[in-house]
Amino acid sequence: MTKTTLTRREGLAGAGSAAATVAVGGSPAAATPSVGAFDQSNIQWNTLEGIDHVWYHVLRVDPEAKVVDLLLKFAAKQKIVLHRHHAAYSTFIIQGELRLYNEEDELTEIRPTASFVEKPAGGAPHTEGGGDVDCIAWFSNRGTDGMIYEILGPNKETVATLGLQDFQALLEAQAEPVQPYLP
Repeated sequence: MTKTTLTRREGLAGAGSAAATVAVGGSPAAATPSVGAFDQSNIQWNTLEGIDHVWYHVLRVDPEAKVVDLLLKFAAKQKIVLHRHHAAYSTFIIQGELRLYNEEDELTEIRPTASFVEKPAGGAPHTEGGGDVDCIAWFSNRGTDGMIYEILGPNKETVATLGLQDFQALLEAQAEPVQPYLP
């Protein structure tokens, strides 16, 4: 018998998919993780004037819970405008990698596919963008009914803000999201 050493990530992915495959009657050998692009065919991406290289799709706005959930798609090898987060948030990377840059345009962090990050409100202004392929990420902003994102200009002046009410208006203006159906 040949001994194979797996990284923690490979081992957990393999163990999880193998267990799931066996549970539905398959063999563990059939449970190989697949690599592919996230199917976006049911998502209608939207843009905001003046903010290039990013598309959005608002999933939910809950004013009582002070939560805004959205999908963001960052163009490959591009960067969006300098901005600051004014709400606590979490991200889950669905496709590609999200690259973050500080105010001096230095790469400070790379969030790969399947990474989950939680951050408090505030923090230094930064920009971000996709890696070698478009990055698709789920963002959950929470804890404020005021400003969520502050868009900054070339001299770090505020040029626009986006808050909970703005996202509610964007949700109402976008095409109806795809919903599950019962056969």
